[in-house]
Amino acid sequence: MMNIIPRELSKCKAPRYATCMYGKMTKKPWRTKGNQRKIRTATIPGERVSADQLQSSTQGFIAQLKGILTKRRYKYATVFVDHYSRYKYVHLKSSITSQDVLAAKRAFEAHYRNHSVTVKHYHADNGRFADNTFINDCKSQGQTITYCGVNAHWQNG
Repeated sequence: MMNIIPRELSKCKAPRYATCMYGKMTKKPWRTKGNQRKIRTATIPGERVSADQLQSSTQGFIAQLKGILTKRRYKYATVFVDHYSRYKYVHLKSSITSQDVLAAKRAFEAHYRNHSVTVKHYHADNGRFADNTFINDCKSQGQTITYCGVNAHWQNG
């Protein structure tokens, strides 16, 4: 041992830096509302899946291998997130109609079936997911759906 550091300093606690303490802080509400609904945790893949829509201000190109170039662009996407595995699936779209949302749902379920997983429950916002076409398709597949509270987008997984 070289004994460069004096003994009384070798056993002291490391100083606590303000930036380290700031990074460890978490935001806590100063008041809470009564019984808030919480999303139940999933125990198997596909048990609970969150779904949401997004619109991009920058339009994306549609992949094309041959033929006449198209002027169509991707502008919207439907995002699915599995609560158990945190697996994310993004379905790009050029419009945001109910039929497109239903096509995204079917594409996601087909992709999940390739991995031997079936979706049992969706959790979504009140947008296109509250349309009768989406609800009826969920019922026909034996799936259930719950919705986020009004202006409570953080509830959507």
